[in-house]
Amino acid sequence: MSVTTEVKPNGLGKSANPEPIIKTRQELKNQLDYVNSSKKEHSYSPAVVKLYDLAMTYVEDAEKHAKNGGRSAWVMGLWDAPLMYALDIVPISMTELGRLGSNDAMSIAEDFFQLPKETCSMVAAVLGEWYLRRNNTVTDLVVFNSLCEPLNLAWELIGVEGYKVYRIETVNRPHDNDPERLAEHISFLADELADLAIRLTGKPVDMDRVAHEIKRANRILGKVRQIFELRKSNPLYIKSLATMFLLMGSGHYFGKPEQYEATLDLLISELKVADFIISPRGKIIPLAWVGGRGQEFGVYKTVDDCGGAILAWSTPNSWTHDWPEAKTPLESIASHILGGTGGHVVGSPVHRLKPIERVIKEYGAKGILFYSYVGCSFAGIHHEVQRDYFHKLGIRSISLEGSFQVGPPSGQLLTRVRAFVEMLT
Repeated sequence: MSVTTEVKPNGLGKSANPEPIIKTRQELKNQLDYVNSSKKEHSYSPAVVKLYDLAMTYVEDAEKHAKNGGRSAWVMGLWDAPLMYALDIVPISMTELGRLGSNDAMSIAEDFFQLPKETCSMVAAVLGEWYLRRNNTVTDLVVFNSLCEPLNLAWELIGVEGYKVYRIETVNRPHDNDPERLAEHISFLADELADLAIRLTGKPVDMDRVAHEIKRANRILGKVRQIFELRKSNPLYIKSLATMFLLMGSGHYFGKPEQYEATLDLLISELKVADFIISPRGKIIPLAWVGGRGQEFGVYKTVDDCGGAILAWSTPNSWTHDWPEAKTPLESIASHILGGTGGHVVGSPVHRLKPIERVIKEYGAKGILFYSYVGCSFAGIHHEVQRDYFHKLGIRSISLEGSFQVGPPSGQLLTRVRAFVEMLT
């Protein structure tokens, strides 16, 4: 059981003070069922079990850390680790709100914040879930101004509800962003990060600590790549949902860097001697996943059950390259974010075409699953650009739209996934 709220419009743009009620959040059970099922299915792997344990205790333990006198903050969960850990702040990934959220959060977004039903499900879910958790969670938010305008509106709205929002100015790189202009963008963003550290802690960040954390990030990414390389010859030893959690952890270590890295070491040792896991369909179709990391975990299970295996991943977690070396550690972070040397590649979807193509070739993917959240207009445009590019290369693909908040995937969505994988068989 959990406390949620029922709200009634007051005609003033927001609803009247919510009256607390008790409601069972059934949607959470659906997600936990998938996780627990996958955890049980991986019982042969102590490392995967440890990975799930880290993921499932992540937010609660980070919140306890703050209540016990430490410092935690909600972040994007992609580039934040080196800077946050250097500031002694445990980063909590905003994307976890999708796994924790439910239709209760969506109701709050629509009834209390008066968001249209057509609003991107990610924006509505995070806004509603933060509101529901406002008296029981960390209230520091570190966000980018360049993600999208609906999220910028969400930052404004949630700031009125008791959260302190630390906003970072940056840019979205255009297609024709030349090296000289990119260098200016990197320098500007590095200054923004230096200012962020002062706003968060009241003092400049220790650059040696940032450098130390970047070295740790690169060491961890090297181990992630080693796991992906070993997984090529035994794709179903770590199935698709567990691999998604592995990638997410590479951005924030689930708040426990030492334990996450130890789990990677254990997983590497297991893969080196593991027996081959046979596909239920007798053969394995290598696939690529491009876009958001879907909360509808049944999609991943359907892929595995149909004889597919997602080997190539192009998600917001940049795992294929080390963090770049630069003049200063903060410029290294800025370059990683802006994609100057193979990082996240913020901006035009054209920047992502070659990195996606490389990972598809490296892992022999026969088809691409493009995934975006319902209502996200910019992701839809990105995927159209990317689908056209790979269609001309003769690589088949399918576009999927899912919800950011939890809940079972629709039968229609799973039917489309099943038909696509079977078409490639």
